[in-house]
Amino acid sequence: MTPTLTPVKQPIALRTEYITSHPTTIRVKQHSNSWSGGDFTITKCPTDESPLTEKLFTVDGDFKSMSQRRYFQDASGLPLFEISHKRLGVTWFVHLPGDRESNSASPIATIVPQWHALKDKFDVHLHNAAADGEETVLEVRGQDIFKSKTHVYYKGALVTAIKLKDMVSVYIPGKGPTWELEVAEGMDLSLAAIIGVVLATVLYQSSYKGTAPKSTESNPGPGVGSSGKELAP
Repeated sequence: MTPTLTPVKQPIALRTEYITSHPTTIRVKQHSNSWSGGDFTITKCPTDESPLTEKLFTVDGDFKSMSQRRYFQDASGLPLFEISHKRLGVTWFVHLPGDRESNSASPIATIVPQWHALKDKFDVHLHNAAADGEETVLEVRGQDIFKSKTHVYYKGALVTAIKLKDMVSVYIPGKGPTWELEVAEGMDLSLAAIIGVVLATVLYQSSYKGTAPKSTESNPGPGVGSSGKELAP
């Protein structure tokens, strides 16, 4: 049974130009399922109105990077985001291109895993570009132990449903899996793509406890700096 998505009254976005005005399905295709397989293509699925597949984004991975750095570009190759985690950390940070090199630049989004041995479970803290930078939290929750279905919630409402399309591909060396994301009206497709790429990256991992941004966590966890937040890489 296909879950029912809830339209978002106040759009949620990192890049407002990718806010969808109607429910939209995108595919996140991983081109290798190895540890360093950080290359992806994200496309919009065909519809009756638009029968051709439309490429939205590409993602390049740095195979030498212990922080699993990923570079997001639009369809023309222009950079959009960089995502990575600390070398020994589990919290992911999303930066605008070039901001990571600046000590004063804060992430535009922080992806914070929550502990679960078998299912995907993490929260996405972002500065909503569609609401003057208002802090917004999305909850990403795995629906089964096979990691084949994942839901994204905003204030309890389902705003994205994610499905691993071909379970067999997970077990075939060199064959990258594909995820299909049904995205609600008012959501940013580039934000959905980031969530899909992170899900692909942690497919073979348990979900460990990460560190939330300082403004949403009053009690920092072990190993957090004196500033109270896990510093972005």
